[in-house]
Amino acid sequence: MTLLPGPITFLIYNEVVAVLPEYALSLSVEKKDISSLIASFSFTMLGFLAAIITILFAFVHSRVFVKYKTAGYLDLLFFLYLFTIVNLVFTAFLSIYGFSQNDFIWPFRLMLMSFENNLIQVALISIIISKLAHKASNEI
Repeated sequence: MTLLPGPITFLIYNEVVAVLPEYALSLSVEKKDISSLIASFSFTMLGFLAAIITILFAFVHSRVFVKYKTAGYLDLLFFLYLFTIVNLVFTAFLSIYGFSQNDFIWPFRLMLMSFENNLIQVALISIIISKLAHKASNEI
């Protein structure tokens, strides 16, 4: 589910540009700058995910956490967490490829699609953990 936003946006963008070419972004012209930005994002979000998981462990003995675990959502959260880390590493490798002299457009497009997926994934994890932390803090 979290792998769909990037390709869907890409397909919509292609359809819009086919009808209205003046809305083309021409991102491949600045391939190295965009690759640098996305590489920075990927590495920063990997560090952010390492930090945000500590928040989760701070309230591991709360009733909210125990109910969340009992309902089976904790396994899903950890799967999403690991999946996001793998996708961030994949995006980082694609962004490093953006510094090559090759003019292959598909790795660049994959990087942009993966970047959008990463935005959604990190947002979901952040929202879930912050809501859990908020609920756990209210029970004190």
